[in-house]
Amino acid sequence: MKRSTTIALVTLCLGQAFGQDARLQGRVTDSVNGETLVGASVVYAPGKGVNTDLDGSYTLELPAGSSTITVSIIGYAPQRTDVTLAPGETRTLDIKLVQSSAQLDMVVVTAGKFEQRVGEVTQSLSVLRPELVRNKNVVSLDQALDQVPGVVIVDEEPQIRAGSGFSYGAGSRVQVLVDDIPILSGDIGRPNWSFLPMENLEQVEVIKGASSVLYGSAALSGVINVRTAYPRARPHTRVTAFSGIYDTPQREAAKWWQDNAPMFGGVNFFHSQQYGALDVVLGGNVFSDAGFVGPEPIPADTIAQRPLATSQGGFDQRARFNTAFRWRNKRVEGLNYGLNTNFQKSRATSVLVWADSDSGLYRPKPGTITRTLGTQYYVDPYVNYYSASGTRHSLRGRLHRQIFDNDNGQGNSNTTIYGEYQVQQKADIFGETVLTAGLVGRNTASTAELYSGGGDLTGRNQALNVAAYLQADKKLFEKIALSLGVRYERFTVNEDEAAEPVFRAGATYQVLEATFLRASYGQGFRFPTIGERYITTSVDVLRIFPNPDLMPERSWNVEGGVKQGFKIGGFSGYLDAVVFQQEFENYVEFTFGQWGNPFDVQQLLGLGFKSVNTGGARVSGYEFELAGKGRIGAVEIQALMGYTHTMPISTTPDQVYATPTYSTSTFRPSTYLNTSFDPTDNILKFRVQDLFRGDVQAVYHKFRIGMSVRYNSHVRNIDKAFIDLDDNGLLETGVHAWMDTHRTGDWLLDGRVGMDLNTQIRLAFLVNNITNEEYSLRPLSIEAPRSMQVVMSVEL
Repeated sequence: MKRSTTIALVTLCLGQAFGQDARLQGRVTDSVNGETLVGASVVYAPGKGVNTDLDGSYTLELPAGSSTITVSIIGYAPQRTDVTLAPGETRTLDIKLVQSSAQLDMVVVTAGKFEQRVGEVTQSLSVLRPELVRNKNVVSLDQALDQVPGVVIVDEEPQIRAGSGFSYGAGSRVQVLVDDIPILSGDIGRPNWSFLPMENLEQVEVIKGASSVLYGSAALSGVINVRTAYPRARPHTRVTAFSGIYDTPQREAAKWWQDNAPMFGGVNFFHSQQYGALDVVLGGNVFSDAGFVGPEPIPADTIAQRPLATSQGGFDQRARFNTAFRWRNKRVEGLNYGLNTNFQKSRATSVLVWADSDSGLYRPKPGTITRTLGTQYYVDPYVNYYSASGTRHSLRGRLHRQIFDNDNGQGNSNTTIYGEYQVQQKADIFGETVLTAGLVGRNTASTAELYSGGGDLTGRNQALNVAAYLQADKKLFEKIALSLGVRYERFTVNEDEAAEPVFRAGATYQVLEATFLRASYGQGFRFPTIGERYITTSVDVLRIFPNPDLMPERSWNVEGGVKQGFKIGGFSGYLDAVVFQQEFENYVEFTFGQWGNPFDVQQLLGLGFKSVNTGGARVSGYEFELAGKGRIGAVEIQALMGYTHTMPISTTPDQVYATPTYSTSTFRPSTYLNTSFDPTDNILKFRVQDLFRGDVQAVYHKFRIGMSVRYNSHVRNIDKAFIDLDDNGLLETGVHAWMDTHRTGDWLLDGRVGMDLNTQIRLAFLVNNITNEEYSLRPLSIEAPRSMQVVMSVEL
């Protein structure tokens, strides 16, 4: 009896001892400067861990025995440490993280709305780091995106892998986000690149391929997410001032100025600081560009009679101010909330058609230039809560207001209210699993004479979008990552409604330590914007017609790729190769044709632009991308380059998608074939099929030098009507001669040199378009000649 009692007591004591948890505590800091890292994730199992506090400290309760501790935060390479703790033991483990130099270790969030290493993402994704933006003195995001493989900006519209053509700013197929919240205008789905807060950039993440499950209708061909940074332990202030000038065009006859070349310049600033539990970020930009496009050509006799009869040319002037505030609640662990704001006033012009392709190349066709006074702002409140069980709750909102006063009766304004609730749970469900679910609501109220081509013809339109989504991301056997998602979305524009579910699936397989295979499938469903359906206006003799009956377009996208990491000495990176295909149904194209009265000579015989459903389309191709960073000897190198080839074709070239008001031998029912200038291979209009992007930056002690290379192939096909109008003299532009003589594409070189005078002051000299190429991404609109600028940046 006594022996049995003793055994029972010993068993009970051992059971209590082995059942007792252990404690791990410490601080997480930067390995170089010792700066504390706030918000770093410290976990020992899926969904089980904590985030570091204001002092970079953590306390982790975990089972006794052996555990693997993983510490990660954006911008640093994840670190894994094995620990073995006795029951009841408390141990201190300080972690020093190294800033990510291995490109495969870069952490991104856009692909799955949670932190992932680049190599584990199931879709094609490019990362644009803030160093490149700063080195090129980018003050508008579209300039930076010109360096991303597979991306080209045409008339401010983003094309990813030739998924879009010329749309005159209506209905983007690429979702543009600022901190995961859509920033496309609510009425026309247009990005405004200069409005985005580039001063406080964490990084830009670009997803290529359908991403509608997580990001909605506009993400038919991809996503561009601008992620801003919050302050760290040390205050940071930077002020940059720059001034530049445009050089004489390659064709000297096209030079429209005399002695004083047009100039540009500006100042931007940024300050971030922690005040206890409060994070504060302030930023702003003032910019003025006299423009390389001159005033409209005016006959000499007019000048003699009216010396002041000169018009404004292309110019851009703006002032922007942005703030970000975040409060980390001390009483409720894991709770933070804040408010981000951005405000901009601008005065600018846009040009639709050049005067001609010779001496008028850098001048607008009379009546085709629009001056715009703009006011824009957004206010973004948010609340985030990380529970002890590993659940993240996020509630984000945005009030986005735009007011554009145009000088040609095209003024418009809209107010968009956006809200999203998201819950995310990390759990161990037969392996590491992340479940993400969300509810989204977006309402736009638009008032614009510009969009009065439907409804009650008052120019007042309403658009409502509600959606729910669910995505599961799972790891199996530490080698396989799976992703599966679904979204249901409903659109209401005035009285019209449409709703549809979309799905996506993806997988990666880690074959070797730095070799990842992936495959992805995604569906898309895009409802036309208010602008596409109801726009009605004219630019000189060119009319833009409404189409209230425009139908939603659908697509599916599939791709397969391999990402191979490498390391050569101190330089590491990855090479990514992918093949892809995207199919479209009810494809929407902004098309030039005969939509009005063919006998109305004053209105160009009823010719103009209109958004129409043109049937089916397919974009297939392949892409190679290389990204790397590190040291070769004493030289620090950073590189991003890639080549993209696409075949964007119409799969229904004979389909009639419009019938003219009066059918004649001249004006026939419209098909792809009879509206195309060059229908060879059924190539879609206004597509750049081949792209090369390359940027290399080298830093040696205090000196830095960089070079950017871009290649854009020639646009083979445009609307045939432009050629016919040029030939018959109704709208002479010289575009026929341009299309015949520009068939080999354009190589563009940008260069920069700089020097750090000390730890605070940097000077740089930049030259864009070094060879002074005369080129056009969209025939009828010329791009900038060579420009030079001096930049001084001061860090405090």
